[in-house]
This record gives sequence, structure tokens and C-alpha cells, in this order.
Amino acid sequence: MRTSSLKACLVLVPLILAGVAQAQDALTIPFSPGPQGGYPEGIAWNADAGAFFVSSLRGGQIGLVSPSGQYTTFSDDPRLITTLGIVVDAERNRVLICNEDVGISSKSSDGTRTRVAQVVEFDLDTGAVRHVHDFSSLTSGPILANDLTIDRDGNIYVTDSFQPQIYKVDHATKAVSVLVRSERLMPADPTEAVGTKPYLNGIVYHPDGFLIASDYSRGLLWKVPLNDPEALEEVRLPQPLKGPDGLLLKSSTELVAVQSFPADDGSMAGDVTLLASADAWTSAQIEAVAIPDDLDGPTTATPRDGEVWVVNSRFPRIFADPANADRTTEFSIVKVRFE
Repeated sequence: MRTSSLKACLVLVPLILAGVAQAQDALTIPFSPGPQGGYPEGIAWNADAGAFFVSSLRGGQIGLVSPSGQYTTFSDDPRLITTLGIVVDAERNRVLICNEDVGISSKSSDGTRTRVAQVVEFDLDTGAVRHVHDFSSLTSGPILANDLTIDRDGNIYVTDSFQPQIYKVDHATKAVSVLVRSERLMPADPTEAVGTKPYLNGIVYHPDGFLIASDYSRGLLWKVPLNDPEALEEVRLPQPLKGPDGLLLKSSTELVAVQSFPADDGSMAGDVTLLASADAWTSAQIEAVAIPDDLDGPTTATPRDGEVWVVNSRFPRIFADPANADRTTEFSIVKVRFE
């Protein structure tokens, strides 16, 4: 190698390393998934791939986003219409995702609109569909499988945003059922539940044997004991939350709630609230509120190496103008820092 070439390489090395460091320390990861991956509502970190799984309101496609913002398709299975909550179950080598049709997908149809509520199970390595867990036969009327969580035995729990109920998938038998249906989970005289104003939304499993679920429209949290689901109780909060969407259990006593709500100027605002409980989630207090720059319809969060990352779905745009939804091409994943 000539001396001039060697010097050029030596100059480039620190620049390359600086670029890598900047990518690793990035607070925002922009990405462009294409129309079938647009409006990513769910997010989950895949440690083996070193990338984020994201779902899609627009075309149902499941994608992987690298820390540098490169988007690749994990699955574009034709059964996927609109996908929302997503969970990586590394222990069982699977990816679980909620599939539904609220009328905003490029694949929406009169026959499926508000009548699809499924969890689709994929092989984590190959992307092949292992199983489709379908809840549509359990309830008449509009349904929407929004978010999901798993317990230590691999059982799946799913919120229905249009019905006052939580579903269960038994891991051993694959049987689907309604874990709990209660009038308390929806107002006695509810306004019509629509995609922008759902009721039950985010859900997490607590290792002490209960679920915590959010009510987006009323700003509530519910504690649901798995040994007696009918004994569900509202978590006492100092004030209602504003549009609580995705939930993330940061520790046994800390819960992250991603919130989206109308701003004073008519746009969509958002924040990420850290809640803490000292009484096993009978009650909770607000520990911190983070408002990262450029939040635009934030929906769900995932942990990555001890950090909290939130996906900016920009969902108000697709509900406001579905015909022109594909004009929005860029989305982002944002690191959340609690002060």
C-alpha cells in the first residue's frame, strides 16, 4: 500500500468509528418502510437480530429496523391486514402479533372490517407462520385485537378495544377463550369505539400473577389477577392518564405508559410516563414524564439493553385521511430518557 493511501485510511478510521458511535448513541432512528409497512403501531426488540420488530396499521407487514434505520421485511403474509401489538418470545423461538381490520388498511374489506381479532404466531428464525389464534367466533359485534402479553408458561393474553374483555390463548392446548368479560372494562353507556378512541389497549403480565391493562379513552389502568379475573380492580392513580396506549413493565414496581392525546392546537401530542407502585399495583404514582422531541402519535415501547424505545406511528394521519395515507413515508423510533 502506498503511503498516501495508508494515510487516507488512517484518517478514515476515526471518522468511521465516530459514525458508529453516533449511530449507537442516536436518540431518534428514522426509517422508511414503504406503503405496506407504513404506520408502525407495535414495536419489540429482537436481540438475536440486533433490530426492532415493527408492525403496520397500513398494510400489516412486519418489518425489522436496524439501529441505523435500515428497514427489511420479516413477513408480508397475505393474512395480515392491520397489525398492532407485537411480542418476541425468544424462549419459544416465536414472534406473536395482533392482526385486525379497523378499515384503514390497504387490505381492508367489507367482509373483514371490525370482524378480525387474531394473534398470528411466527417462527422467530424463518418467519414462517406457525399458528393463527382466532378470537372472532367468541363474540358477536365489532372486535379489535389490540395488544398482547405472555406469562411465564407461554400463555397469551390479548386486549379487545371494542369489547369489554381480555382473551387468553392456552399455550399447551392452543385453546382460545375469554379470560374475563366485565362491564367495568367499558363505560355503561360508551361512545362508539373507533380506531382513534379505543377502550382496552396496552397490556402487560406481572410476574406476581396478574395483568395490567390500559383504557385509552378513559385514562385508566386495570389490575386483573389471573387466579380470579373477575376480581379485577382499577389501579388508583393521582389523576387519569391522557390516552394511555402501550405499556411496558420496566421492573416489578415500575411501569412505562406511552400516551397520545390531542394538543391545544388540534395536532396530536404525546409523552411517556413512568409510574411506580409500592402496594403491588393497587395504586400507583407518577415518578417522571418524558417528552422526547418530535413525538407524533407514539404508541408502544420496548426495552433495549436497559433503555426504553418508543415507536412514532403517526397514526392520526392515517385515520384522518386514509385515501392519502401513503404520502407519509417516514417514521421513527425514539429513545426515552427519564430525568
